[in-house]
Amino acid sequence: MMDTVETTPTILVVEDNILMRKLFVRCLEEGGYTVVEATDARAVLDMMRDLRPDLVVMDIVMPNLSGVELIKQIRAEPALKATPVVAVTNLASPADKRRLADAGFDGHVSKPIKPKDFQAVVAEFLKSNAA
Repeated sequence: MMDTVETTPTILVVEDNILMRKLFVRCLEEGGYTVVEATDARAVLDMMRDLRPDLVVMDIVMPNLSGVELIKQIRAEPALKATPVVAVTNLASPADKRRLADAGFDGHVSKPIKPKDFQAVVAEFLKSNAA
C-alpha cells in the first residue's frame, strides 16, 4: 500500500496594491494555502518557473506590464502554459469576461472581493482543476 502525501496548494498572488495584496494573502492563508506574493508582473515568469504554483491569482491593471500582457507570456511558455490563472478585476461586463477568457485566463473574480466568497471560489477552482 502506498502512502499518499498531501501537499498544500501553492498560490502565487500578483497584485501591485499593497492593501489588496494583503487582503488576498490573508484570505488564502486562512484557507490553508501556501501563498507567495509578487508585486511586479515583470518578475512573475521567473517566479512561476521556480515555484510551479498550483494557481495564480492576478490583478489585471498593474504598472509596467498588464495582466493581459502577462497572461499571453505565460501561455506562450510550454512549461507554464497549463498553470491555471484567475484574473481579479473590476471589469465584470460580459464583454470584459469574454476578453479575459480570450486572453487566456481560466477564470475571474470580481472586485471588491468578499473574503469568504474569494476563498470559496479559489477552493472550487483548485478542486475543478485537480480533477
